[in-house]
Amino acid sequence: MKKLLFWALVLFAAWYAWKHYPEITRQQPRHEAVVQNRSGHPIERLRLSVDGQTFVRDTLKAGDDTKFSFRVSKDGTFDVVWDWGDRLGEGHWNGGRVPSGPIVQRHVLVISGDGGVVYNAEDKTAK
Repeated sequence: MKKLLFWALVLFAAWYAWKHYPEITRQQPRHEAVVQNRSGHPIERLRLSVDGQTFVRDTLKAGDDTKFSFRVSKDGTFDVVWDWGDRLGEGHWNGGRVPSGPIVQRHVLVISGDGGVVYNAEDKTAK
């Protein structure tokens, strides 16, 4: 009886994979967030949150960039929090607009020296 149940599960899994192969293997387009540190100061513990997902970068040197790719299930906004590496205080910014689709975008967040953020979004082209 156990062997029969085992083979039934294997056959079901094979049938399911056969019927849903395109859905399983197709890569869904993803948004991309690029955080650029143009503050002239190092950043520590950068946290970017969107649609319940949080992405972390431990350190981001002055002049460096970091990228995060993600998908969203609903429209949302960014929430960015960071600590300065060489001065006291915490930076915080929220804003931007992340659409759930069907268009995916490249979101550029530039952190300036006064702790402000300049946000820009552009549609990603299909390649």
